[in-house]
Amino acid sequence: MSLQWPSLPVSLRVPLLAAAAVFLFVTGTTQIALRMAGHRMDLEAERLGRVYLDGLSAAVLPAIRAGNQAALDDALQRATGFYEGVRERGLVVGTPDGRQISAAGVGPEPDWHAPFLRGNRNKAWELSPEQEAVWVQRPLEDAGQVVAILAAKLDVSAITLRRRQLRAAMLAFGLAVGVLGGALAALAARQAMRPVLGVTSALDRAGAGRIAPIAHSALPPPGTEAARLAAAFNGMVAHVADRERLMRRLAERERGAVLGRLAATVAHEVRNPLAGMLTALESAHAGGNDPAERAEALEMIERGLRQIERVVSSTLVQHRDNGPPRPLQAADLEDLRILVAPEAARHAVRLDWMAALPGAFPVDAPPLRQAVLNLLLNAVAATPAGGRVALEAAVQPDGVLLLAVEDEGPGLPQAARQRLAGGKAPEDASPGLGLEVVASIARRICARIAVEPGRKGLGNRVALRVPPAMLHAEAGAQPALAGGQPASAGWHSA
Repeated sequence: MSLQWPSLPVSLRVPLLAAAAVFLFVTGTTQIALRMAGHRMDLEAERLGRVYLDGLSAAVLPAIRAGNQAALDDALQRATGFYEGVRERGLVVGTPDGRQISAAGVGPEPDWHAPFLRGNRNKAWELSPEQEAVWVQRPLEDAGQVVAILAAKLDVSAITLRRRQLRAAMLAFGLAVGVLGGALAALAARQAMRPVLGVTSALDRAGAGRIAPIAHSALPPPGTEAARLAAAFNGMVAHVADRERLMRRLAERERGAVLGRLAATVAHEVRNPLAGMLTALESAHAGGNDPAERAEALEMIERGLRQIERVVSSTLVQHRDNGPPRPLQAADLEDLRILVAPEAARHAVRLDWMAALPGAFPVDAPPLRQAVLNLLLNAVAATPAGGRVALEAAVQPDGVLLLAVEDEGPGLPQAARQRLAGGKAPEDASPGLGLEVVASIARRICARIAVEPGRKGLGNRVALRVPPAMLHAEAGAQPALAGGQPASAGWHSA
């Protein structure tokens, strides 16, 4: 399991890392200097010991040559304390085979004898475990032969004490310089990061929605990387401001375009039932006093007025998000046939009506009627004279309502196909107002649109697959009139 260090902001991490780097560098350099100084002191002490033995050798060598024990002892005693700056703890002279023949000032030390008494007959420099004394040893030669071994035990406690004091002073100095250098490095890093932190603060404000350029007084010195970064940020802010102004202008234009499209949609949808109503009036005039003809014409006029009312209501629904949904009934499909028949007759187009709706289908009927009416009118307009337009309506086994409009025209353009399939038409191509309305209504009622080739290889077959919706009646709902039209708004989607 890995340790998770607390996350610190860059404004703290960089100064801390700079301070730590300087502190480690200073303390590491101090340790290296201490080691070098200690090694140098060891070399100086060793050189001093060897110089001491060189001087002592000249004093004891004549007595060794003469084999005079008394003179040798006397020379060792006189040498003790003779050299200024050197404190001897003992002097020992031995034979080349490792036997002691004379000594001065050496007490009983069973644990730390002269090196030659412990088997080492060569030159030696041995520091005691307490680092307070040192054995210095060298063989004495006469005429090229080793005639004796001289060893001196020197007191180095003062040197060790000075060394420890120097080490403590150097450590204290190194820590002080490291802390001071680290603090200065942290301040320098913080000062160097100040321009970047200013840009970061500006970015934070921009992320919170307060986009504003960096003030001139807070800009970094020119020519630096931070200055280029600040200039890039201010340029970005200027571009964002220009883009916002452009978006506001585009939004105003889009609002005007939406209003114009709404007016065109209302006019387009109202014109269709008006054509049926005019046909009904012509039939009434032609029928004279025939009650059946007059009743059918009045019923047709009433349904047309209801359709106009629903167009207005659906427009309000689209822009106020409320309205009177009601289920789709067989009479709604029959109304569509009556509304489309005059247009089909004018274009010499045959209508095939295959609508098998066993009962009311739970879907918002008015907008669905508008969508199917637009598809039928577009199909009639696209089909040449003598051609055929068919409507198929049936509830499929999975409970989905299928409404398919088939024509024998030249086929829909690519922009219209993309728009009906739920995509966005290219900017330089328009799918047509009617199909735009169909696509919008399909999205509202969660219907899926598929554009397929006609069954006879001609034209298109536009199929709407409409899932059932949950509808409920409000209190005070009015009963339906003839043709399935409600007397007033009485249905709302659940």
